[in-house]
Amino acid sequence: MESSRRGLLLGILGVLVFSLTMPMTKLALAGDAMSAWFAWSGRAVVAAGAGAAYLLLSRARLPPRQALWPLVGTTAGVVFGWPLLNTIALQSVPASHAAVVNGILPLATAIIGARLNRERLSRRFWLCAIGGTAIVCGYAWVRAAGTLHITDVLMLIAVALGGLGYACGALAARHMSGPEVISWALLLGLPVTSLLLVRNLPADVAAISLPSWLAFAYLGLMSQWIGFFFWYRGLLLGGIAKVSQVQLTQLFITLSFSALLLGEEIEPAMLVVAAATVALIVVGRRKWRGLRPMRARAG
Repeated sequence: MESSRRGLLLGILGVLVFSLTMPMTKLALAGDAMSAWFAWSGRAVVAAGAGAAYLLLSRARLPPRQALWPLVGTTAGVVFGWPLLNTIALQSVPASHAAVVNGILPLATAIIGARLNRERLSRRFWLCAIGGTAIVCGYAWVRAAGTLHITDVLMLIAVALGGLGYACGALAARHMSGPEVISWALLLGLPVTSLLLVRNLPADVAAISLPSWLAFAYLGLMSQWIGFFFWYRGLLLGGIAKVSQVQLTQLFITLSFSALLLGEEIEPAMLVVAAATVALIVVGRRKWRGLRPMRARAG
């Protein structure tokens, strides 16, 4: 299988893992026994523990100098920025709404990735990507009755930071494997995340339901760690801008899980926005031109 198709396949597997992030976050926060700060910092600490075990068992070397700044960007984006701001926002908005607003994450990843990785994108790609972004932002604007709520602002900032984290992680994957990238990024943030975890321990641990704990475990092991195994490798093999657009399918999957697990009502407008955005990106990709994908380190 050629590297570009393999990259798309791995990207799809990563998207399947990430599609449950919003609903699982809502489940973890259900009942208010677990605070947003504990849910975020806890998932990062759990993932960092798994990452540390992986690095020790695999006898991984220290990150090379060329990967240090990309790792810092990865930590800022996918350990702190995107998960923290979205977790805070999900205290007051449905997972389905957050999924639609986060639908512009692929564009943010494409813009930042193309800039950092010197990928050339066609005019049609940009017109379709910007059109999709305008549809998503317009949806959020209309749903908020013509005003931009603070939760929407938080999620838009999260999108920018998430795009940075995805693109930087793919760049770091030039020099190490995907599991190593996310594991080292989590360890870089561990001093802060562990401190915040201790400061935000639940007052009554027994009050947290079993479904909330299971959702918390999923966030730590899958959303914050294993999902990136597939995602960073896919971005590297298939090109950051190209593979990042696969994440638009996450809209439909997350909306489905939100209805199934949380009983959230899926408005027709949500489906229209999701379908229109995905259709625009599919059309844009037909004329995609990029530099030859980066060579990946084996493993």
